Amino acid sequence: MANQARQRTNGVNHKTKASNNGGSWFLMLFALPFSAVGIGMLLLGVLPTLYDWSRMQFWNEVPARVVSAQFHTHRGSKSTTYSVSAHYRYEVAGVAYDGHRPAINTSADNQGSFYADLGHRLESAQRSGAPVTVWVNPSHPQESVADRTLRLGLLGFRMIFVVVFGGFGLGMLAWGWHMRGSGARKTQRLQVVGDEPWLANKAWADNRIRSNKRWEVWLAWGFAVVWGGIAYPAALSALPRAWHNENFIVVGVLTLMVAVGLGLLVWAVRATLDARRHGEVCLVMDPFPGSIGGHVGATMDLPTVPYRPDLRFAVTLRCAYHYQTRTGDSDNSTESREQVVWQGEGAAQVRPQGAGSRVAFRLNVPKGLPESEQPLGHSEHQWTVLLESTDPALKFSRRFDVPVFATGAESTWLAQDAARHPQAQAQRDAELDAVSDIEPVEGGVRLYQPYGRLWRQNLLWLVMGGAFFGMGMLAGYSGAPTLFPVAFGGVGGAMLVWGFYALCNSLTVQLDRQGLRTERRLLGLMLAWQRVPAKDIARLHIKESYTQRSGHQHTTFFRVQVHLRNGKSVTIADSLRGRPVAEQMLARLAKATGYPR
Repeated sequence: MANQARQRTNGVNHKTKASNNGGSWFLMLFALPFSAVGIGMLLLGVLPTLYDWSRMQFWNEVPARVVSAQFHTHRGSKSTTYSVSAHYRYEVAGVAYDGHRPAINTSADNQGSFYADLGHRLESAQRSGAPVTVWVNPSHPQESVADRTLRLGLLGFRMIFVVVFGGFGLGMLAWGWHMRGSGARKTQRLQVVGDEPWLANKAWADNRIRSNKRWEVWLAWGFAVVWGGIAYPAALSALPRAWHNENFIVVGVLTLMVAVGLGLLVWAVRATLDARRHGEVCLVMDPFPGSIGGHVGATMDLPTVPYRPDLRFAVTLRCAYHYQTRTGDSDNSTESREQVVWQGEGAAQVRPQGAGSRVAFRLNVPKGLPESEQPLGHSEHQWTVLLESTDPALKFSRRFDVPVFATGAESTWLAQDAARHPQAQAQRDAELDAVSDIEPVEGGVRLYQPYGRLWRQNLLWLVMGGAFFGMGMLAGYSGAPTLFPVAFGGVGGAMLVWGFYALCNSLTVQLDRQGLRTERRLLGLMLAWQRVPAKDIARLHIKESYTQRSGHQHTTFFRVQVHLRNGKSVTIADSLRGRPVAEQMLARLAKATGYPR
């Protein structure tokens, strides 16, 4: 372990400082134009408008005669903008003044019908000679405006640039400044800690590891603000015009954007309330650090959760490989990906601790797995602990990044294996019962997997597929380019087909000394069947089907297969949530039939 740590330290010493400094300067230079656009729009467009509008609320109404007014159309190569020019005359305290400001904003734009309406009103007043109301600054009567309306659509449009460009640029500047000194500081800490590299990470050094909840709160509010800064002004500006023009595709897209924005806002508020409710939750590891080839165990105190004997917490320990891969011909076109290397699950012990509760767990970790790594280049291995309450009355979920190294150490005071906890066993039994019915027969078993297993997630495929397919058909009906109905309709149709199959198929299997018989049906109609004599069966094994991600939770689904002597495989059970459930199904089938695994 000491040699591995020294090698890791030397690598970081040579690479971290140079790569971080160069990358941070490049990031900050890249962020400057975005920041300039956002800050410039805020200082030159948004704040002056709000300042003028606020002070105009205290100006006096005065009748005026329109001398001249004209609505202007400015046609460019890419867009058409509009403006209004006006000349009106009014009197204050017997003194005549001339005004030329038609509105708060006088630059040309194409946001809504404000200029068209204002120009029509002023031109009509000029022709008829009817007086119009203008607003005059009582302190400086020579300053006036014909319309002091705050144009929310235009203000929202400008806020898009402030929030998106300014927020993105300032965020990158802050992150680049943070990165600027991180390489040197990390190198210095690694030189000090020697062969204990986990102590170089400030988040781990005192063995009080904070959860990632605070980052979730920041992320949620960041998404909510940025998306809201785009969606709400866009809807405010374009939705009335789209509705008036009966452009229902635009109406639907804008409504969907607003709905997503509201959903992000709800997520941010709920995450904030959850963080405040439970406070700063920390994990204390035993052993420290977690051990490959030994134990990963920890305790977590919840002073705000009174102890109850029926409190239940599920624990998931995961090792994942995070890396970047090129997505195109350009070296700059990359995509971040994650691959689960190993995952262990179980149920935590819950005991009273003062006025609250203490949650404790311990899991065995096999040898040969990768250690926690500091980022080098664009890849790293990361170990995480996810603790979740399984009690519907207690909404609690926290994720922790933890140090796990090949020390071989075992826990000194956490004796019970979370994977063998009676609650974990009961949960696995419930998972199996939810997707299968196993009946013993002479020399083997009969297994039936019914229609509608995992119906909640399969129903989601149908809903999403129907939404995409409906959008495609609506786009085609409304005369949109062929690409839209083909793309949306094709994707939606594929999702509908898959969701229908996953929801409506059943599997019947009999595995005994005579061999294997399977029947796959779709709504009772035979879809496929297979018979294999016992002499052709080599062994039973499990195989990964797919991985589903929901928030911090990664759920991998497995299937059990019969491996034949000719190299082919036949699925005899699917829809098994997690490796422990799949291994339990495999052990049950192997024990009942006598076939090896």
